[in-house]
Amino acid sequence: MSGQPSGTKEEEQRAAGRIAGMLLTVLPRTPAGRRLAAGAAVDSVGSGMFLAASTLYFVTVVGLPAARVGLVLSVAAVAGLLSPVPLGRLADRVGPVRVYVALLTLRGLGYAGFALIDDFWPYAVLTCVLTALDRGCSPLQQVVVGIVEGGQNQTRTMASIRSVRNIGLTAGFLLAGAVLAIQERAAFVALFLANAATFWVIAAVVEQLRRRAAAVPPPAPAPQADAAEPQPTAVRSPFRDLRFMLFTVSNGVLSLHDSVLFVLLPLWLTTATDAPSSAVSVLLAVNTVLTVLLQVYVARFAETTAGALRLVPVALVPLLVSCAAFAGAEHVPVWPAAACAVLAVVLLTVGENLHSVAVWNLSYELSPVPARSRYLAAFSLGMTGQQIVGPVLMTGVLLPLGTAGWAVLAAVFALAAVVVRATGAPRATPAPALSSASSSPSEVTP
Repeated sequence: MSGQPSGTKEEEQRAAGRIAGMLLTVLPRTPAGRRLAAGAAVDSVGSGMFLAASTLYFVTVVGLPAARVGLVLSVAAVAGLLSPVPLGRLADRVGPVRVYVALLTLRGLGYAGFALIDDFWPYAVLTCVLTALDRGCSPLQQVVVGIVEGGQNQTRTMASIRSVRNIGLTAGFLLAGAVLAIQERAAFVALFLANAATFWVIAAVVEQLRRRAAAVPPPAPAPQADAAEPQPTAVRSPFRDLRFMLFTVSNGVLSLHDSVLFVLLPLWLTTATDAPSSAVSVLLAVNTVLTVLLQVYVARFAETTAGALRLVPVALVPLLVSCAAFAGAEHVPVWPAAACAVLAVVLLTVGENLHSVAVWNLSYELSPVPARSRYLAAFSLGMTGQQIVGPVLMTGVLLPLGTAGWAVLAAVFALAAVVVRATGAPRATPAPALSSASSSPSEVTP
């Protein structure tokens, strides 16, 4: 018998081994974390399909005016700004896992409902409601990961979820291309129903983890050094916690790297440099690929609060150097400009990933346990504020300033990083408590 089939089989086995090794480097360490990541991957495939196809469907198939669709999306963004904190308060009262599962179930029903809509007002109401639920789910996901994983696995699992979400979104965009090519209402309806099913998949995964954890008896509490001094069960509003709000706002400012990438970069590349406009898609692809590859790797440096604090100034360095590379690209010919732009995006992506994994740990640890959902919901408003204010700053301030704009941005990054580092340190004492009458026990196991 020829040796070729055997050699081919060995090569296939080696290739499969390499793929398995790559997956293990991206996936969480624990079985529960891997289930969460798998659910997030399925969810993000559906989200990618919906994002790529929904607006075109409602404009070209349903026949809604494009201007009115854009207005609805803007109003929905405001609704999303208002929803996380009340939903976080509800989660602190009845349990974050239960609320998270309920929100996922409702989102599935809502996104399935898009298949039935053929008029403006139902579209407007459903879009606003779903955007509010979407934004409320984001901080609760971090709480659920902390409950399910805890300890040093939490940051890695959050990083894994972000990595698989990037992969899933990309797959969803590609799958939506087939629906867009068909341009048939039935194909869009199937897409909406498939997206809805992805929310029910991840809801089932989380509910299964909750039931398994509930079946395990909790460990006996450790003896208290002073039983006469009970721990507070409630804390004040995060909006009255000055240190936490400074941390939230400064983190939002440091997160301007998102607006640099998605708003400023395309405009800057085509107006301030000689690089070809086609390079924009290449640079965004570089960011996506690097994020998938780097996120889990850098998470190992932020698995403790001390490590996360050290990572903040480390993240600042590539952000500052990226500003210099962006500025340098404005003063060189086309190919050096393209090289500077690639270098700048690589550095920006490294800084972005270092910053992200650091603040996942710090925001979680700064949030008092009885009000963790509420605090993380308030923390998410910093990112939401960046998404609202960032594009205006990019197009109205930094872009007109030219090269000087990059110096201004570098100074803003530096100041924000200093404040994040100063306010992100562990609390010397617990956050001040309210009276126990206003409190209710929080859920500590899924």
